[in-house]
This record gives sequence, C-alpha cells and structure tokens, in this order.
Amino acid sequence: MEIDFLIANTKIGRRRNISPIEVKSGRNYTSTSLSKFCAKFSSYLDSPYVLHTKDLEVRDGITYLPLYMTPRL
Repeated sequence: MEIDFLIANTKIGRRRNISPIEVKSGRNYTSTSLSKFCAKFSSYLDSPYVLHTKDLEVRDGITYLPLYMTPRL
C-alpha cells in the first residue's frame, strides 16, 4: 500500500481522527491502495481523500478533490 499523506484531526479525543490522502497526477488512475488502507484501518479513519486533476466528486466514501482545493483540507 502506498498512501501519500496522513493528516490528523485536531480533536485528539476522537478515535476516528486520521484522514489518508492519495495524490494522482494523471487522468487514468485507480485508488486500490487507498481502498485497501481504508479496509485495514477503518476504525481509525475519518475521511479518505484523493487529490486529482478532475472535478469534485464523492464516491464509495472517498472524497475526490481537485488539486486547487488542497488548502481546504
């Protein structure tokens, strides 16, 4: 599995406070690593994200953000 970034929520008392981020640069890609990571560590994860070159989309519990929306994380 290859996850590019992990960010933590500022509320330390929450059990589900980690958000994995995977960055994709091309038009055609898969998020297999992110899906495997989410399945293995689901009890610790808040919201998984994929940063990519396309439009905003939420699919299968994963938020796909355009690169220009990175500061919103």
